[in-house]
Amino acid sequence: MAETRPEIDGERLLGDLEALARIGATPQGGVNRIAFSPADLEARQWVEEAMRAAGMEVRRDPAGNTIGTYPGREPGLAPIALGSHTDTVPNGGRYDGALGVIAALASVRALHAAGQRLRHPVEVINFVAEEATMGGGTFGSRAMAGLFDPASIHHEAVDGRPVAEHLRSAGIDPEAVATAARPAGSLAAYVELHIEQGGVLDKAGVPVGVVEGIVGIRRYTAVFEGEANHAGTTPMDGRRDALVMAAPFVLAVREIAVAHGIVGTVGTLRVSPGASNVIPGRVELTAEIRGLDEATLDAAEAALQARAEADGAAFARISAKEPVVSDPAVVAAVETACRDLGLAYRLMPSGAGHDAMCMAAITRQGMIFVPSRRGISHSPEEYTAPEDCVTGARVLLGTLLALDAALDSTGEG
Repeated sequence: MAETRPEIDGERLLGDLEALARIGATPQGGVNRIAFSPADLEARQWVEEAMRAAGMEVRRDPAGNTIGTYPGREPGLAPIALGSHTDTVPNGGRYDGALGVIAALASVRALHAAGQRLRHPVEVINFVAEEATMGGGTFGSRAMAGLFDPASIHHEAVDGRPVAEHLRSAGIDPEAVATAARPAGSLAAYVELHIEQGGVLDKAGVPVGVVEGIVGIRRYTAVFEGEANHAGTTPMDGRRDALVMAAPFVLAVREIAVAHGIVGTVGTLRVSPGASNVIPGRVELTAEIRGLDEATLDAAEAALQARAEADGAAFARISAKEPVVSDPAVVAAVETACRDLGLAYRLMPSGAGHDAMCMAAITRQGMIFVPSRRGISHSPEEYTAPEDCVTGARVLLGTLLALDAALDSTGEG
C-alpha cells in the first residue's frame, strides 16, 4: 500500500510565522532581532522547542547554529538539509530568513504527522548571524562550511562592540567557532527557501523563482584628485573640481552595468573638504557590480577601470566574491516539485547573498524564491502574501521528496 504523501499544514505555518514575528516586534510593524540580542536568542529557543515537537533531535554547534535532525530509514546516508536564519537587520521585516526556517520546520512536521521517514535524514538548520550586524554576514554558515576567518571575531558589531563580546554573552566560545566546520560530503544537499527581496516575481505574477545561482559581487574605489579652492573667487574656467571629474564615472557605472546585463551601483561619495564654499579637491567613491557570470564581470570591470583612468581617477578593486551556481540536481528537484504542484516558475539569479552561497563549499545547494511585494525587504514594509508563503513551503517539501528519491547512496544523482 502506497504511503500518503505528506502535506504542509498551511494554517500552522502561518501561525508559526506570526508567533516568530512577535519576538522582537517593533512599533513600526517590523522585527528587531539583531544577532545575539535577547530577542534573537529567544527566537532561537522558540525554534528549538518547535523542532523537538516535530520529532527532531536538536543540538547547537560551536558557532551557535541550531541543527534539528529528523532520522532517515537507510543507515549511512548523509542528511538533506533545509534552512535559513531568524536574525534580522535593525527594524527589519518578518519574512527575510524566518520564512525559510519556518517552512523547513513545516516540511519535517508534515513527515512527522504522516508517520513517515525518508531514506535520508533531514536536517533543519537555523544559521546564526546571517545578517551583516556582526562585522560581516553569513557568520554561522561560513563557520559550518569551513570559510570562517578567525580575525572576524575582533571586528566591530553594529553597536561598536567586538563580535567576540557578543559571542561570549550568548554562551559561544569565540576561539571554538572554527571547529563548527563540517567536511565536504557531510550533507547530501542543502535547500533554502527565501523571499526574493526584489520585485521580479511580484511584477511578473509568477509564484516561484528557481534560483540558478547567487551573483558574484565586486567592489571598487575610485579616487579623483582635483584642487580645493574658494568657491566664490575662482572662475569657472579655472577650476579643477574633483566632483565634476567624478560625475561622468558615476553615470558610467550605470551605463556599463546595463551594457553587460548586470547591476552596478555607486554607494558612497566622500567629498573633501566637504564645505559649501570650497571647491571639492578630492572625491573618493565606492562602486560595486553584481552578476552571475565571471567572464561578464571581468569585462565590466575592465570597462570600469578604463573609464575611471580616462577620467583621471586612481581605480582599485577592494573585494570580490565569486558567483555560486546552483547544483543541477537541486535545480531539477525544485522544477520537479513545481511541475508536480502545477505551479508556474521562473529560473532566475539571486542578487543578494544567502547562507546557501557558503554551503556550496561543502555540498550541492539550491534556493527557492517566493515573491516580495513591490520588491521591498530589510524594512517593516517587507511583505509576502500568505498564499505565497504556503506555496513556497509546499515547493520546499516537494523538493525534499524529489531529492530523497533522486540521490543515491553516494549522494550522486
